[in-house]
Amino acid sequence: MRFHHGLFLLAIIAIPILLGLVVAFEASFRRVPFGRVVLLVSLTVAVSFAITLPASIVCSDSWDVSLAAPKLLTSDELKTLRRATPICPTVYKFKRGGQDTCLVSNGDGGATVGCG
Repeated sequence: MRFHHGLFLLAIIAIPILLGLVVAFEASFRRVPFGRVVLLVSLTVAVSFAITLPASIVCSDSWDVSLAAPKLLTSDELKTLRRATPICPTVYKFKRGGQDTCLVSNGDGGATVGCG
């Protein structure tokens, strides 16, 4: 496992727990009934997990592509490398032979060249 995979795994576990603790603390500070505190904490943890999990997977794949780029591209191609989307792209575009080509995450910790 690469280091950034461990960080994303930590984020998947830590973010929902921390948000749940924050909600529990705030609810208890406002003297919310126990049943509502449990409901609020459960809902917060579930929603934050549902958001954190896919975001962490996509950002991890994006990081894999950026790590694989120097191995797959020449220095001239690396100079033309740009993101296809602004946040956590899994597709990067670059110029090869005067034409736009893609560097795409293979979902297995690396990347492949080609837009198809």
